Amino acid sequence: MKAYIITGTSSGIGKALCEELLKDPSNIIMGISRRQSLKHQNYKHISLDLNDLSEIEHLELPSFEKATQISLVNNAGWIGPIQKIGHQELGAIASSYLINLVAPAVLSNHFIKHYKSHSAKKVILSVSSGASQAPIEGWATYCSSKAGLEMLDACISIEHKDILNLSIAPGKVDTPMQNDVRFADEKEFPRLNEFQEYHKNGQLTPVQEVAAKYSAILDTPDKYLHIKHLSQL
Repeated sequence: MKAYIITGTSSGIGKALCEELLKDPSNIIMGISRRQSLKHQNYKHISLDLNDLSEIEHLELPSFEKATQISLVNNAGWIGPIQKIGHQELGAIASSYLINLVAPAVLSNHFIKHYKSHSAKKVILSVSSGASQAPIEGWATYCSSKAGLEMLDACISIEHKDILNLSIAPGKVDTPMQNDVRFADEKEFPRLNEFQEYHKNGQLTPVQEVAAKYSAILDTPDKYLHIKHLSQL
């Protein structure tokens, strides 16, 4: 039996990944998001706001005693305020870093501590972004928080050799986040037309296709330790 703890399961990649993994009746999933949109006998939902550190602090992880592999998937993410620095509000800046970087750090810390003595293979997979590698005007908090997540993953990799740690970007995916981007203010986000064209021209990858690839990676994570982008598969 393989067990998975996945954030951001109410929609997008997170929901699609759960649906893909649940095709195997031996898989068990604990999903974390504010809203529950999945019901399955092997799926347990935890209603939790990753923007609230007090809620994360009191999260109780299952024992998963019979699991041969336990995986944490840091999937939840928020594009944040699509505004140039100097135009943003404090709350939006804080939320972006809390959801994209602080929550994964706290959950990874909790995961490592809780399953330290467990005999199962342990995996941490973070859904990264190409935005972590290149600056995008209007996306300062998203780019920088995703870059921070990349470095967090790199540090965990050298600190905990017993954990298979992966950080893999999915590319341009047809998710609610992309919808938010398409309705941004062009004055704040000069590449607006480009991203609208991605959708118009069918250049966004369906979430089901992305979920299938992440599922394959989680099934045999040892094979994908050097993969940084799903396009490499």
